[in-house]
Formats: sequence, C-alpha cells, structure tokens
Amino acid sequence: MKKIGVCWVLLAAALSGPAAAQAPMVWKFSNWLPPTHPASEHVIKVWAKQVEEATQGRVKVDVISPLGAPPAHLDLVKNGVADAAGITTAYTAGRFALLKGLELPFMSDQNSAMSIAAQRTQDQFFAKANEFDGLKLGGLSMVGPYQIYTTKKAIVTLEDFKGQKIREAGGLTKEVVEALGATPFFAPAPQTYDVLSKGVGDGVLFPPESIPGFKVTTAVRHGLHVPGGFNQAAFALIINDAKWKALSPADQAAVGKLLGEHWSRLWGELWDRTNAAAIEQMKKEGVQIAQASPAVLAEVQKRFAGFETAWLADAQKKGVDGKAALAFYRAEIRKLEKK
Repeated sequence: MKKIGVCWVLLAAALSGPAAAQAPMVWKFSNWLPPTHPASEHVIKVWAKQVEEATQGRVKVDVISPLGAPPAHLDLVKNGVADAAGITTAYTAGRFALLKGLELPFMSDQNSAMSIAAQRTQDQFFAKANEFDGLKLGGLSMVGPYQIYTTKKAIVTLEDFKGQKIREAGGLTKEVVEALGATPFFAPAPQTYDVLSKGVGDGVLFPPESIPGFKVTTAVRHGLHVPGGFNQAAFALIINDAKWKALSPADQAAVGKLLGEHWSRLWGELWDRTNAAAIEQMKKEGVQIAQASPAVLAEVQKRFAGFETAWLADAQKKGVDGKAALAFYRAEIRKLEKK
C-alpha cells in the first residue's frame, strides 16, 4: 500500500510539474469583423499565428466569434470577458478625444502611411494622456480614407445631400455627414448591408474596402470620392492588461515585437491592397464612382474647416500640443507615402 501511495504521489508531481508549466496561455480574441473580411483572414489570423510562433507555442491567440456587439468590445477586453479585440475607437463616445485628430479629412489615400504615422503620433504625443487606461494598447491603425456611397441618388453637388440618410460610425463621421447637409444615423459596420438594402438609409460613409468587405456592393450604386477621404477612423488592437502582465518577461519581449508599428504596417498594407481591389470590383459591378468637382471639393473644405480648430481645443484640455502633433502626423504621412 505504501508503494502504491508513493506511486500516486510521484504521478501527481509529474503531472503538475513540467507538463503544467508547458501548458500554453490562451488569449480569446473576440472578432466582430466577418470571418471572410480581409482583415480577419490577413491581419488578425496572421497576427495570431505570429504570436504563437514568436513564443514557441507558449501563447496562443484563439480568434473566436464576437462575444458582444462591436461597441461593447472595449469593456469586454477591459473586464476580461475577452482577452483581446480590435475596436473602432469612435464607437466609444468621448473616450478617445486625441485619436479624433488622426481622423481629420483629406489626410491621405495611402492607408499604410496613415496607420504607421498614427502609431508614431500616439507614441510621441498622445500616450502621456493615457486614453487607453486599464488596457494594453497593442497597436494603432487607420480605417480609410472614407468616401460617400449611395444607393439610388448620385451626389453631384452638395445640394444633393439634402434629405439623404447616411450611415456614420460615431465621432467625426457624424459631424462630417451633418456638415455635408445629410442626415446621419449610426449603425455598426456589420449592419450596413441590412440598413441600406431595407431602405433604412440612403448611403454610407465607408472606405472603399468596406463596401465588398461588408457585402454592401449590391446595395450601393454611386460613389463620391475626394482626395485623402472625407475623414478616417482610428482602429486599435487592445489586450487585457492582466493577461498581458501575466506573460513572462521573455514572452512580453517576443510579443512586443509584434505590437506597435508591426501591427500598423500589417493592417495598413492590407488596406492599401484591398482599397484598390475594392474600387475595381465596384466598377465591375456597376457602381458609378465620381471624383468630386473642384467646386464641390472647395465647398467641402470650407465646411470642414472648423473640425481641426475644435480638435485643437480638445487636445489642449488633455495637455497635448495639438498643432505639433498634427504637424508631426502629416509630416510622417508624407514621408511614408514616398517609400
């Protein structure tokens, strides 16, 4: 009996020793983007694989169906319901006032330049304001440039916006729609096809990529583009802070190489490819895309002039030199566009 008891003790020790130490830490990545969306396939899943490889299997990212609605994901990650997620920061009203400056109109047609420049601006100017308090910011990227797409009516002059109900994503997109003279209504991106196909809305403020990305191609018939976009949207990779701190120093170092600009570049380069492909796909499927006339563009610029002034005042309240931050952001974009 004593020998049997000793065997059980040794077996228990073996099971609780090296084998337990080798058990991977699993992160639940709640993904509200459609599983067929290019960012799901070529950014989130790719990044998840990179994390596992970098940590030699000690950390695994399990990309799962969303655990809540898109706007809920900040709290889902902060409270540990999910371990990681991507969030459109404008969905959380008032929380990310500084990032709104990165979303201003006419920034760039090159998403990779905007995304990397956004991360650098966050690191150099915004991080001290701690807008991601209680979370680990894994990386910052941009969604854009946003353009206007409508279901029935082609927009030729700004008068054509009157009476049009345009889907917006919160934050600056709402202000953009109002300044254009249309009526804004909010809907999370995955609901866009439903609201347009059912006649709830007349159009959407979306980057080209998101039209086929969210299966909206058959719902829209017209597009109006301006150089650099009517605006942009900030998108952040966030990680539960406790889960991050539970990593060993070695694994934090390994995963850390896959955060920041690594995420921004992975996201931005995909967006450049898919934006270009989306425009071609829309044209093939009969969507009529027009460039804003010089007169329309001049009027749009005039109506949008107050956005930057208002943001500079908000940045000052946060203790950030807004003028310096925007100058840096724009200079980084121009530098990155040349590469």
